[in-house]
Amino acid sequence: MLSFKVYQFHVLGRYYTLLPKLTPPQVRSFAGRLKRNGFHVEPSPTLTARSREGVVHVGESGLCWSSFDPSDSILPAIPEVLAFPKQTIPLRELRRKYFSQTKSGANTVVHFSIRMESASLWRALRASGECGLAPDEHAVASFILRHSEGTCELVTDFPAAGSVPLMCGRKRYFISSLGKIEAALTLRDAGEKNVRNSYVRRDSTIGLEAISLSRDDLLRLFEELGEWCFFSPS
Repeated sequence: MLSFKVYQFHVLGRYYTLLPKLTPPQVRSFAGRLKRNGFHVEPSPTLTARSREGVVHVGESGLCWSSFDPSDSILPAIPEVLAFPKQTIPLRELRRKYFSQTKSGANTVVHFSIRMESASLWRALRASGECGLAPDEHAVASFILRHSEGTCELVTDFPAAGSVPLMCGRKRYFISSLGKIEAALTLRDAGEKNVRNSYVRRDSTIGLEAISLSRDDLLRLFEELGEWCFFSPS
């Protein structure tokens, strides 16, 4: 079971804090804390709180972003948020919170719903040498890789056979094809950096030759997300 730990980033002039996948009552708990701290709060669907310091946003997807460092307002609320019970939702709905699948010819493309590791933030994180993949996102992506067949294309900080160089700022990466075991073992998350690291692509997709996911496998996976996801599958 994954335990929650705070991960914070300062990227492209904004402050980001990774949070669990939040239920509506948890978002309201953040709203209450921010109101007590003097913020003007607009609830819906993404919480927006304004003060003289700036603006703080808290999304149900599990991300807080702000124009200033919101630690004094956000971090004290976390113990209360972690004490909430999980909300039970259908397995298919919980699955959509993390990924979806489409066919591309004979292959399957997995589209991940990722808090930070996409678009302009993806490139900024690569340029700074950081990684914003949350532990629950890492658990889901590595699970899918282990249940796939053949090779997949990821961005790596090490060369592999046939790799194509990719520069992000002054840092050099590679677009590489990896086998499923190597991909799962090297996939980096926010908590650590290994000697060899791989990253989901900027468009948050992984193309796989084949993938086999049973209902029982998915139930076990989502139950293991612990404090990083406050939704439980039914």
